[in-house]
Amino acid sequence: MFGDMSGRQPLLQVKQDPRRPRRPAATAALRNQVLLVAAGLALLAASLVLLYRRAPRQAADDASSEEEQRDSERELQLLHEQPSSEFCAQPPPLVCAHGGDAAAAPPNTAAAFRAALDGGARCVEVDVARTKDGQLVVLHTRELTQLLKLAGGSASSAAAAHGAPPPQVGDFTWRQLQALRWPGGEGVETVEAVLHMVLPGTDHITLDVKTYGQAGEEVDEDAMAQAVVDLMRRTACRQCLVWAKSDAVVLQVKELDPQQAVGYVVLNETAAARAAGMHRLLRIGSAEVVALHYAMAADAAITAAARGARKQVHAWTANTAGMMRSILDAGGAHAVVTNHPRKLQAAIDSRTRRCRQQEQQEERQGKLHQQQSERQQQQQQADPG
Repeated sequence: MFGDMSGRQPLLQVKQDPRRPRRPAATAALRNQVLLVAAGLALLAASLVLLYRRAPRQAADDASSEEEQRDSERELQLLHEQPSSEFCAQPPPLVCAHGGDAAAAPPNTAAAFRAALDGGARCVEVDVARTKDGQLVVLHTRELTQLLKLAGGSASSAAAAHGAPPPQVGDFTWRQLQALRWPGGEGVETVEAVLHMVLPGTDHITLDVKTYGQAGEEVDEDAMAQAVVDLMRRTACRQCLVWAKSDAVVLQVKELDPQQAVGYVVLNETAAARAAGMHRLLRIGSAEVVALHYAMAADAAITAAARGARKQVHAWTANTAGMMRSILDAGGAHAVVTNHPRKLQAAIDSRTRRCRQQEQQEERQGKLHQQQSERQQQQQQADPG
């Protein structure tokens, strides 16, 4: 680890006590190596503990940093300054904060939702999962795994090492989840508490329903649908949209409450998704919204087909400048879900200003052309020969 230290001279020469036998040089060198290795191992252990404690937040920071690195100056320029004609021809899409503002606080926490509202977001997406004892909570399995690691649990890591699926929200009771905390003190919230928080300040709320699976099958679809409909009635959430990757949940919610707006997720990025039929664009006729994966939402033909079927198009989840630009340039999305709502809203505002400037320039050019035509006509009339 540290190389051969035997050839190095000590910084201070130590006088030997004539009453004590001299240690062989090789023995002293070996002792130095052992001490250095022990010190190195101790330092490594301390570093691992620190990294372990910071891993969840560090992972989020690293992901954000990676996204920023991918946002080259050219990509940002195209995002802000060069809107497509398709973008300018449509009303700007609504920006939906995915789990709140994930750049400001851990996603799906009260702090993240407050940050999104403070930043001007008028739409939020809320992950909805059901605990073992039936409580609806705002939590994704991704955040659950991080919280369990912070709490010192090794079960999720051991399961992942053996290829087992990660823990699910439905594996835990509400009381167990209440004990989990992020480093800043934020904990797991109930869906009802978050709705009461965001209802006054939003125009639209998407509830992204996560079902509980066992042996590859979803086992709580009926219970989840009923719980969500009951929650909508208790909170009188008129601006709430319910969508899910489970078509069964979507259909069941619509059957229980025909007035409730619903959407279904469409993606074709994986073989598993295509095998499940999730790539079919117009598979649920009664749904008001198609939730398109960002890669599909960048295809103007696909968004046009959805709009032609009188579906609203919500694109998810656009986090980099390239993703955002491709969706905005296609011009077909009514709403765009992102972890970075302020970044996307700033780009949309900039593009909208550019569209107005282009429109004003075209109007000026049109007036100038008209004036030139009128002068030419007047000259022709004044000089018939």
